[in-house]
Amino acid sequence: MKILAVVAHPDDEVIGCGGTLSKLSEAGHEVRALLPIRRNDPRGVAHWAELEDAFRSSCTHLGVHALIANELVDERSLEAGVHHLHDLIMPEVEWADTIFTHWPGDCNQAHGSVSRAVEIATRPFRRRKNVYLFEVSTSTEQGFFPSFAPNMWSVLEERHVSRKREAMGFYSTELAGGRTPEALARRMQARGDDIGAHAAEAFHIARFFL
Repeated sequence: MKILAVVAHPDDEVIGCGGTLSKLSEAGHEVRALLPIRRNDPRGVAHWAELEDAFRSSCTHLGVHALIANELVDERSLEAGVHHLHDLIMPEVEWADTIFTHWPGDCNQAHGSVSRAVEIATRPFRRRKNVYLFEVSTSTEQGFFPSFAPNMWSVLEERHVSRKREAMGFYSTELAGGRTPEALARRMQARGDDIGAHAAEAFHIARFFL
């Protein structure tokens, strides 16, 4: 399979689906992660070069090919620029069989905009792509009305858990309560408990074709 993760920020590829991307790469599938947005918050601006390097290192550790758009969309323009974002991601969407991206109800504008761009790009009458939506700790569950509803689980082995934990370690500026390597391991264990497995990541199936 040709797998694409479309993410809003460096570290979302790890937090949202790092264990699964590692598992799929290990199984021999071609896996890419696309970063189309540039952060504009003070910490993001101050550490942007470091974050790009961390994104590349994280992807390499997970067995994923890192893609950073040549003309990154600024976060401040997302509300009016979803169609520009759509056009930016389209070549990689066309390439992929299966796409992972954000849950649209996240308490983060950039996450929602990326999800919306993928939704537009994968309208079934134009192109049939399987699309799976992931959760991001400290965002998906932070809204007034948390609504993430998983209906698919990716069972992970300990080596996938370890790779995800280690990949998060590249993001020294982003570590905080709920998004440390240890917190990610606890979340994977909790999602594993949902289905009686050692560890798992949870997703919502947005589009699926047989």
